Amino acid sequence: MFAIPAATSITSLFVIKKDFYTVKDTGEVRANVQALSPIPAGSNGNAQGFEVTEYAADASCLEQIDLSEGPVALTFESQIRPITNRFGRTTNTQMLVKVVSAQPQASAQPRPAASAQQNAAKAAEPAKAN
Repeated sequence: MFAIPAATSITSLFVIKKDFYTVKDTGEVRANVQALSPIPAGSNGNAQGFEVTEYAADASCLEQIDLSEGPVALTFESQIRPITNRFGRTTNTQMLVKVVSAQPQASAQPRPAASAQQNAAKAAEPAKAN
């Protein structure tokens, strides 16, 4: 007997959107995640910068993605799975199956200096009372 390993890999993405829909005929939930990816040099003419890339995902992955404070960098485990598209064609496709880790997100808006000073003053008040 051969031990055939699953075709899994680790994929790091800067996630900007998550979405899902239900297939009317089968009731199957199909989920996807959109992320920003750098454009490889020379792959698209003179294009430079970043592009939006879409990945198929298990619906359970969407529950683990929190976009309430903006885009987030996440690391996913992915597998190659046969996926049937809306036209009935089946292809082997990379699918995100679970979130492995999330990088802490820095706040997009810095704190105003005044509120930081007020917090420091409040912390010092109990010390004065003693």
